[in-house]
Amino acid sequence: MAPKSDDSNDVQVIHSSGDNESELPFKDRMVIRVVKQWQSTRIWVYNKEYQTIFGNTSSFWIKTSIYYFFFYICLGLFYSGMVAVFAAILSRESPRYLFHNSQMSIKGNVYPGVGFRPMPDMTSTSVTLYNDTASINNTVATLRGYVAVFLTQYDTTYLSDCSPTAPASQLQAGFSCKLSWTDVVTTDTHPCSDTNLYGWGTGMPCMLIKLNKIYGWLPQTGSIAIQVANFTGQPVSPIDQREQNIYITCNGKEASDKAALGPMIYYSLLSPLGNSNYGGLPYYFFPYMNAKDSVEPFVLVQFTSLPLEQKITIQCRAWAPNIEQFSQGSTMRGIAEFDITKTNKLGPQST
Repeated sequence: MAPKSDDSNDVQVIHSSGDNESELPFKDRMVIRVVKQWQSTRIWVYNKEYQTIFGNTSSFWIKTSIYYFFFYICLGLFYSGMVAVFAAILSRESPRYLFHNSQMSIKGNVYPGVGFRPMPDMTSTSVTLYNDTASINNTVATLRGYVAVFLTQYDTTYLSDCSPTAPASQLQAGFSCKLSWTDVVTTDTHPCSDTNLYGWGTGMPCMLIKLNKIYGWLPQTGSIAIQVANFTGQPVSPIDQREQNIYITCNGKEASDKAALGPMIYYSLLSPLGNSNYGGLPYYFFPYMNAKDSVEPFVLVQFTSLPLEQKITIQCRAWAPNIEQFSQGSTMRGIAEFDITKTNKLGPQST
């Protein structure tokens, strides 16, 4: 049916019914449907005749609100109670599952990993020594921050001197060994000191190598000196062959890396003045027991003759009878791997 004109005001009025709506033009049918939908929605939101809101009476919504108010209060109390019980049965000082009972267990054994610093980019294992002050300062800042947070003991209340006759395993609960950055870097003129920008300012960067912390882990008794000597080609000093000392060695990953790497100097508690063959972590600083201000021993490796414009892949290994050296893809145990490049180019922030 064609629209009829209302003569009183010249406004076109659309007349439709269920029987003849399909005969109307498409535009008119859409207008009718939109109007009907709007009217239906408006009535659903608020129906004045039946006094309903969103299809239900006000009394229904009041009862529902009261029900869910108490329901969520009870649910919150139940959750809080479960968290309180969980916190009460767990120790804040030690993990519940250790060694072969933990998720770190591999065939019944737990093997520590090896880490390195600095890592200017925490998503990458590549480190670059650029030829500009801003980039060097950026790299140094990450190492400086690590030293301040993890290698400095500020509260001496619960510190004790550790030695072969008084190892960390015999400390009172809550105590830790006296150890800080200055026990290895003893003077401001040290090649790896902050004054010398950890060697990065002189083109001979120092990398910090450490074992990852594992609660309660101890190096096993037994000599590993022969294996270290076979790897480095140089014997381990007799004075360093004590008990369960842990050794750190670094070398190029491939033959080309080894040929290009050049000499290194290791600074550690075993050799604060430097050793050209290995660094050492004294056994009597283990185990780590999560004590306040606890500092784990570390080794600084200075690369004194890096070639220009050549990326070198370096592997640093930890040696102990109960440390497994394994590297497959991104899975590593007892080994830290990183790339280092010395270049005359400017860093990204300087270009």
